[in-house]
Amino acid sequence: MARTEFASVQKLLREGGTALLSLLFPAHCGACGCRLGDDEAAGLLCRECRSKIIPMPEHLCHVCSHPMVGLFQCPNCEDRHWHLSVITAACRHEGLVRELIHRFKYGRDQSLVRLLGRLLPAALDDSRIHGKRFHAIVPVPLHPVRERERGFNQSALLALRLGKHLNLPVLPLLKRSRITAPQARFDRHQRMENLEGAFILRGVIPAEATLLLVDDVTTTGATFDTCAAVLKKAGAREVCAVSVARG
Repeated sequence: MARTEFASVQKLLREGGTALLSLLFPAHCGACGCRLGDDEAAGLLCRECRSKIIPMPEHLCHVCSHPMVGLFQCPNCEDRHWHLSVITAACRHEGLVRELIHRFKYGRDQSLVRLLGRLLPAALDDSRIHGKRFHAIVPVPLHPVRERERGFNQSALLALRLGKHLNLPVLPLLKRSRITAPQARFDRHQRMENLEGAFILRGVIPAEATLLLVDDVTTTGATFDTCAAVLKKAGAREVCAVSVARG
């Protein structure tokens, strides 16, 4: 059999196998579990669940993405020096997305990394970050004790998905040097104090690199900015950050 004929047979077998698998194991919505139509399968969500994802508003703080509807000055950036350039997010941390992230992190449902990872690239469509050339992706680290308890670092799993999408290396350049209290219980100033000295460098940063931090959720941006401070001090030229959702 000629090489071209053999390649054609291989292609037919692959396509036939994929069709058979789709018939035997039809795709289901990653949120509600209903069967997906052929036009929905690629997004991993049914139309009803996708409609429940709340997009980021049009008017945002140019650095931290705090919603600015009716505001002239960002209350989150007041009296604050940022080490990173911008934080963007794919959607709001409300409703369905909030539930999915909770199931992912605390319910330890790692299957949701595909769905949440599919949402994440939308954060790069933001005009403030679109077109930037990044050298590497850096996940926000968990303390080893927390990672053992959970069984995985959700930020690292999302970073690997985004790295594959962008064809960029994922570099674990940061390490948590101490366990910190959950950020959700603190206000903006307390969050920054809680994270002081919590991250240290664990690798060599490429010279003059532009780096992209990744996490599942951001609220005040304190975690991202503390990480960015360590990376900038170690030689990074610029640090930006993206998350699936913003609180």
